[in-house]
Amino acid sequence: MQSDNASQQDGNIAIVVGRGQLPGELVAGLMAKGRSPVLVGIEGETEPWLENFEHKVFAWGQLGAFFKHLKQSGVRQVLLAGSVTRPKIELSKMDMGAMASLPRVMAFMIGGDNSLLSGVIDLFGSKGIEVLGVHDVLPELLAEKGKIAGATPSRTAKRNIEKAFEACKLLGKLDIGQAAVAVGGRVVAVEGIEGTDGMLERVAGMRASGRLYENGTHGVLVKTMKPGQDMRADLPAIGPKTIEMISAAGLRGVAIEAGHSLVLARSETLSAAKREGVFIHGMETAQGAWDA
Repeated sequence: MQSDNASQQDGNIAIVVGRGQLPGELVAGLMAKGRSPVLVGIEGETEPWLENFEHKVFAWGQLGAFFKHLKQSGVRQVLLAGSVTRPKIELSKMDMGAMASLPRVMAFMIGGDNSLLSGVIDLFGSKGIEVLGVHDVLPELLAEKGKIAGATPSRTAKRNIEKAFEACKLLGKLDIGQAAVAVGGRVVAVEGIEGTDGMLERVAGMRASGRLYENGTHGVLVKTMKPGQDMRADLPAIGPKTIEMISAAGLRGVAIEAGHSLVLARSETLSAAKREGVFIHGMETAQGAWDA
């Protein structure tokens, strides 16, 4: 069901487009629902497909021009979609609007991703622009509870999921990452700044070197939202590439937090899961809830 916020028609909605699959899915989904989002990107942080749409790209230091463009476009709501790298603050490249916001920006730049995202959301709010989440506009992208694809996790896989789930929540409390891998009843990898793909590459390397003796029949990837995380940005997500990397790492499946994680390119992701023999399971926030 579309939220009341997302159904308001008294102002345009903008998408700040970063890298990855999510921005494209949001554009297609909103257009299918009759909305024409204003597309804005950050220099060096966009995907090639953006060139097929009307859009504006701003450098990190053009914060004043960025917000002026949103105001002139009648934007009242915004979605933050995709990944971007942390900006380097270069005073010589900042416009007056950026300089005026510099103390606020410097304050939320100190800390982890949650601190940064909360600061960005507050900055938009100070400009009279409401930040929405994917769940507000395209709730169909959220992972459902229980079996999503493939076989039901085995008893051993469930134990691995519980171990990795616990690790994810501990990581999240420290604002480090959202994912972990468990094999043979122990956590063998956790996500850091390299992201989920980089972590899975490490697991594949460990498998190739013989450091993981277990054959992967029950090994799992788990992704969860960080405790206290704002759902309006950076929800954990999986897509076709995730499934292929899980298979390459010799793992059996992935468990994601139902209602708090995204399944992108769903038909392609489910097809990849079937092809690779990988399960996808939507796990409840309560650890070890297997009644679905």
